[in-house]
Amino acid sequence: MSLTISLTVEQVEQRLSLLGIRCSFTDAERLAPPPAHAVNIDGRTFSFPTPQDNSSLTLANIKHFVGVDPARQPCFFDHPWPRDEPFMNTLCPSGWHLLYMDVLPESVGQPPDYARSLAPGRLELPSAVEIILMLFLHYVGTGEQLLSRKHTWCADQASLGRVVTVGAFGRNGVFLSAHSPGFASRGLGICPKAMTFSQPAG
Repeated sequence: MSLTISLTVEQVEQRLSLLGIRCSFTDAERLAPPPAHAVNIDGRTFSFPTPQDNSSLTLANIKHFVGVDPARQPCFFDHPWPRDEPFMNTLCPSGWHLLYMDVLPESVGQPPDYARSLAPGRLELPSAVEIILMLFLHYVGTGEQLLSRKHTWCADQASLGRVVTVGAFGRNGVFLSAHSPGFASRGLGICPKAMTFSQPAG
């Protein structure tokens, strides 16, 4: 099933505002068309822009605003382990992001390096903050919780040589976890990020 959801600048601003996150685009960013993607899409994908002024778009900041109360979705599962991890302060890159909304079936049970074989030079591991933004932006607009039964490997590194994973977005919120690169699970795969030929002018 192929489906592409593409948010506009205005939709991103509105949905982030509903999450309590301030974010604004320049006039040039508003006028710039989405870039061409370096992969033919087969599956459900979610595309959204983020501004050059991306200082508010870190996991730590997003968690601060959405919180950990399961009665107020979307939220994070309340676990202390990532609090002091550097990846929590990684900025979401400005520009357009196109992510698969589901883990690729062939990636389930594979290590994170498997992403290199999916479509070399065209697909790559997403950052954890990109996945969180996809999950939360989509939820605010539709009420659907993506990755409710799966986790995806991410590009972020955690302490002790572990690799960050995101998923299991359910009634307790979304889970941030980390595993050794050799870890395998039937619930863990990859929601790849499509690389682009160009980024919008800003």
